[in-house]
Amino acid sequence: MAFRDTLKANLDIALASTNVSVSAELPYSSAGEALYLKNMKFVYIDEDNISKTVLFPTLDKSDITETTTTVTAYLAVDAKNDLSDIDTIISSILNSRNAVSGQTVNECEMTTDIEADVLTYTFNYNFITV
Repeated sequence: MAFRDTLKANLDIALASTNVSVSAELPYSSAGEALYLKNMKFVYIDEDNISKTVLFPTLDKSDITETTTTVTAYLAVDAKNDLSDIDTIISSILNSRNAVSGQTVNECEMTTDIEADVLTYTFNYNFITV
C-alpha cells in the first residue's frame, strides 16, 4: 500500500469531526491554479516520491540501501478567518505520520505561507527504511 493511501485513510478518520476534509484528488493545478488554493479547507496529499541510496555496496550485489519516501500534503485556509479548531487539525495532520509503520524514521515538517489572504500549510512527510 502506498504511504499516500495510509496517510489519507488515517486523516479521513482523524479529521472527521473538524472543519476540514481530505480530498481524494491529487494536488494538480486547474487552469494554472493549485487545487488546494481553489478548494480551501481540504487537505490534498501528493503521490509518494521514492529515492534509494546505496549505503554499503557488497560484492554479492546485496547492497544495503536506504529508501526515503517523501509525501507532501497541502491545506489552504482563509488567513483572515482562522478556523476555531486549527490547532487540532494541524496536530492531527502532523501526527498522522505515525500511521505508517515499519519505518526507521517517521517525520513530518510543516511550513506556512501567506499570499493574498490565503494561509497555506505545507506538510512534508519523510519515511526512511534501511
